[in-house]
Amino acid sequence: MNHYHSHIELHRDIIALKKAIFDAKHELEKLVHAHYTMREVDKQHLHDEYDKLFKHLEIEIQRKALLHSEIQRRAELLMTKHQRGEKLTPEVIDLINKVVDKEFSAIKSRIRALLEQTDSQSKQSHVQQDHASLSKLYKELAKKLHPDSGADPEHTKMYWLTVQKAYNSKDMHALHALHTLLCTDSPADTKHEFDGDFNVLQQEYEKLQGLIEKEKQSIQELKKQIPFCYELGLRDESWITKHAQTLQQQVKHFEVQINKANETIRMLTGKNWLLFQEELELHDASLKEKREYKEEFIDATYFSGRH
Repeated sequence: MNHYHSHIELHRDIIALKKAIFDAKHELEKLVHAHYTMREVDKQHLHDEYDKLFKHLEIEIQRKALLHSEIQRRAELLMTKHQRGEKLTPEVIDLINKVVDKEFSAIKSRIRALLEQTDSQSKQSHVQQDHASLSKLYKELAKKLHPDSGADPEHTKMYWLTVQKAYNSKDMHALHALHTLLCTDSPADTKHEFDGDFNVLQQEYEKLQGLIEKEKQSIQELKKQIPFCYELGLRDESWITKHAQTLQQQVKHFEVQINKANETIRMLTGKNWLLFQEELELHDASLKEKREYKEEFIDATYFSGRH
């Protein structure tokens, strides 16, 4: 009789565990879908909203910050010469300007190189991952999501894009989650009535719970990043006004610092450097092109830093 009751209890536990596994897979599927929607739909939408309101200010901050760095460097070198008691002759001033021009040309080149390397560095950030396992998971998922598999095209498209991104970024967790959802034959789908089978089901349930927890963590981390951290603010007129004011204050801060450095240069050399540059550029437009960061370069650094 006791053996009979134990058998009944185990059967009930197995039924409950199968139900828990079914629910866990459903929850994991919803989380994967939510994560996909955030990355592929919501992110771009929020970028567009933010840029519509603030991109012009963000770009202006970038321009002012770069100009401040350059003019401050000129002022510092001139002041150093002055404090050493050296006479600031036209030749010395010209030499300092050439040194700074060369320095900032090199800086521009390094930043451009870094921007170009961003994607490749991202792809190589997890080089210690098990590439054999990664490829195996990817191949099995690709087979499962093939158009000839008979799956719903829209459903397949969503998962395929997620699989591609996970593989390219070497995201083993995401591939495991997708593989568990799409490729693994669950023990919960078959008849299990013995203690050993209960342990198999328990292991699958724990694995699913681990994947669910990691997916939740990934979503929470994404919410902390730009532009998601601005999502609530973009719906609040008060926040929009305050944020615009904050960005405008940054622009003004750099303008004050630029004018201070320019005044230092004027006191040391007798020339208004900013005004002098404007006059030179009126006579030779190529000088402005050489000195300034081009629009697409400013955009690149802005999107790289903010997005």
